[in-house]
Amino acid sequence: MSPKSNRHDAAPLPDATSASGDLTWLAYRAAAALGDAFNEVSRDAGLADLRDWLVLALISKGPERTQLEIATELGVDKTTLVSILDRLERGGLVVRTLSARDRRVRIPEATAKGIEVMEQVAIARDTAISRRLAAIPTRDHAKFHAMLWSIVQNR
Repeated sequence: MSPKSNRHDAAPLPDATSASGDLTWLAYRAAAALGDAFNEVSRDAGLADLRDWLVLALISKGPERTQLEIATELGVDKTTLVSILDRLERGGLVVRTLSARDRRVRIPEATAKGIEVMEQVAIARDTAISRRLAAIPTRDHAKFHAMLWSIVQNR
């Protein structure tokens, strides 16, 4: 059996000199495709987009964080974060309390409803993302994730 016959299902690799062969363009398009899938399931659950879910997920688990810490960790502008928190608070998904350390600082916390929505979206997201990653063998998903994370972390 020749090497070519093993690859009959695989799409040809893009030419490195074409737009589809440019790594930055491919990464951008892949991120957009995954983001679109995530945004769709977020909107289906009543959220504006994946940023709402990211905020809910971050404040639902781990130590309490100030709004500034959340903005820094997620790479979101402080003003944008306040808008997201306002929207989540109006929806009954988040409450903000004063910090015991500094009364000028607010600590967002997910409500029971917020945690329920966050978990619902996480399940729907995993399904939507799995559909998008169907062309990658399941055994390679963790490796793919680790490679992307190393790019993000600049390692």
